[in-house]
Amino acid sequence: MKLFSSKGIRFSGDSIKSCVGFIDLVDSTKNTITMEGLDYIRKYYTKFINSTSEVVKSYSGKVIKNIGDCLLFYFPKTTDFKNIETFRETIECAFKILEVRYIVNQELSKEHLPPFNYRITIDYGVLDLALVGDYSQMDLFGTTLNLCSKINSSPSLSIHNEIIIGDNLYRILKSFPTIIKNYNFLNNGEYKISESNRYSTYNIKRKNILEHDETEISNKNFLSEKQPSSSIEDSNKKNNVKRVIVVDDEQDVLFTYKVFLETDYDVSSFADPVFALNYIRNVSNFNNLLIILDVRMKNLNGFQLYQQIKAIDPTIKVLFITALDILDEFSTIIPGISKDQIIRKPVDKKLFTNTVKKLLN
Repeated sequence: MKLFSSKGIRFSGDSIKSCVGFIDLVDSTKNTITMEGLDYIRKYYTKFINSTSEVVKSYSGKVIKNIGDCLLFYFPKTTDFKNIETFRETIECAFKILEVRYIVNQELSKEHLPPFNYRITIDYGVLDLALVGDYSQMDLFGTTLNLCSKINSSPSLSIHNEIIIGDNLYRILKSFPTIIKNYNFLNNGEYKISESNRYSTYNIKRKNILEHDETEISNKNFLSEKQPSSSIEDSNKKNNVKRVIVVDDEQDVLFTYKVFLETDYDVSSFADPVFALNYIRNVSNFNNLLIILDVRMKNLNGFQLYQQIKAIDPTIKVLFITALDILDEFSTIIPGISKDQIIRKPVDKKLFTNTVKKLLN
């Protein structure tokens, strides 16, 4: 094997076909710039690297390096593209990272550190191998890695706390009937490689799995104890519980609303509107349910989320919370919404609880 040496890098000329992925820590610069002292910054990044790399390793993946606030990893066993278990393991590794994030965010909150949000992108293709440093460490290069990196950093393609895969990996996964049976693949748009060449990406989700309430996750190992939506719905029907779903991308606001309501209602809260939408899609009975939406949110704003909710069931009751001074224009923006379904931020507790009670009655 002939090696070419240049400034501490030796390109071997060898390559493999394998799954490669990136985990990017969203808004890390904005979060750390306000931290007082290097100890907090070190603790923040150490928690990110350790918590994610441990999961990758537990699923037979190998971490190649961290690039600032981004982790590069790959799955050596996926060189056997006919082995379904290796690809299932790759997918479940990404889901596990998102699940562990909830617990890690609780730990960060106790230390007064901002929560983690990730961009996760995985694809399959040719990876060129090289040795770096003292030639004892491996590194990856090549078109597949570059493309995966660009998709991960694309604001229009890579969604926070979702799993995005490239078309090459999608084509392999859809060849396995069991994978198709257990996962949904949603077209996520195309990356423009050149004027005439575009590359499809997909958002992957488990089928028939209900997302967890982001504010109710404890340090218990609930990750393997997810209940199907049917069992939760049966319980709610039986007890005729009045339910409230709150969607706001500010965790402290979610906590406040929950404190206001949890005495009288079964409250589920989501900081990510996409997770909230997936949850709502699994609800089979919309009686005694109110959905409270913030207007300004990332990924999906309140108006966009409202339209998708109404497409699921037009009878769903909705209450908007907004800091925008557009109360008089609301009925024009969203026909069918009355002033009784809009509350201005910051909310008054009495007005808030009375409005919820009125809408649910």
